[in-house]
Amino acid sequence: MKRILVANAKGGCGKTTLATQIASHFAAQGQRVLLADYDPQRSASDWLQNRPAGCAPLTIHPAWQAPLPNESYDVLVGDMPAAIAPQAVWQVLKAGDKLLVPILPSPSDIKASLRFLMALNLADLAKGGIEVGLVANRVRGNTEYARRLHELLEKMRLPLVASIRDTQNYVRAMDHGVSIFDLPAYRVRNDLAQWQALLAWLDPSYNPAPQAIHA
Repeated sequence: MKRILVANAKGGCGKTTLATQIASHFAAQGQRVLLADYDPQRSASDWLQNRPAGCAPLTIHPAWQAPLPNESYDVLVGDMPAAIAPQAVWQVLKAGDKLLVPILPSPSDIKASLRFLMALNLADLAKGGIEVGLVANRVRGNTEYARRLHELLEKMRLPLVASIRDTQNYVRAMDHGVSIFDLPAYRVRNDLAQWQALLAWLDPSYNPAPQAIHA
């Protein structure tokens, strides 16, 4: 089973948005997906309650209050809560997992995330067979804070696997229980293009259909 966890101790950095997008992508590929909601605020669970019946199905699990089920799934996507201690994240991770860390380009987010990133470097999760990837999230073009964020991430011993733009497409999708992968490609062409590197990092065998970028 492919296991992907989305975590950062800083709240409001887009963990649930990333987790639900990723879960939707794999579900749209016909895979059996378990979305593990580790956050007592239930944001991922609330999102799924609004999901239209015509969208690719996936299963939600309230991981904040119950152990993961024994059923077999192709993909597990974990949405971790804010203010979580790095050591609590380490306890959930297993060899072969991928850990995604979204970071916003604002002074407070960069400062708060820096502590989490330093803990990641000290833990050296690669020795345990865990891959860590960083995502610059809600980036607004060539702003000063976007530049600072990229400069910070370049100093880390961790790869920046994607830079996701700030757009209302994600807000609207979250409100309706869908993702950009459930919407007509022509409406989210630029967003789909930004996701190609991230999807390839999550799944090296990923081979995007040409229309996913050009439709």
